[in-house]
Amino acid sequence: MGRYLTTALALAMVGASAGAAPVAYKALDPGAYQSFVGNWTPDSAPLCAVIGSAANWDAVLHPAAVMGGSNRFAPPPETWRSHVVLLVAKVIPGGGKGSALEPVSVNDAGGSLNVDYKFTPPPASSFTIKTYMALEIAKPIPESVVFKENGQTVCTLKPAAGAWLSPPAPPQ
Repeated sequence: MGRYLTTALALAMVGASAGAAPVAYKALDPGAYQSFVGNWTPDSAPLCAVIGSAANWDAVLHPAAVMGGSNRFAPPPETWRSHVVLLVAKVIPGGGKGSALEPVSVNDAGGSLNVDYKFTPPPASSFTIKTYMALEIAKPIPESVVFKENGQTVCTLKPAAGAWLSPPAPPQ
């Protein structure tokens, strides 16, 4: 009896996720842009954003002009006509090697875009840094975007309703 129950549960779980369609994405290299993620509160939580315009990009990422720098500050303006950037940022211990944030999948689950990523905490350090993962996907996108870290929902955004950033930017 236990074997049949396990099989039925496995089939139900497969059936529940069968409606999700994979969405093609391009991971952006943070090193390709001379930009840094601005501060947010609380910085113990991840920052999530559905960036659909140059103004959204500038609200989240700020130029880091340095002498001799030749990288762009942002994706080219034509990007925003046909694409959005899904971004998640975290404050993490500094000095680790490799990427702490790695994309796992992006799926359209009928009205909701699920962005699954893996977070591997670096070892403890005497300082912290901000790191981010940015994925470029084609427009249009579903009305809801759910960011999942290691399988757990950390942010749900509804960009069409104006909720494209979490936590929201403080009033200026």
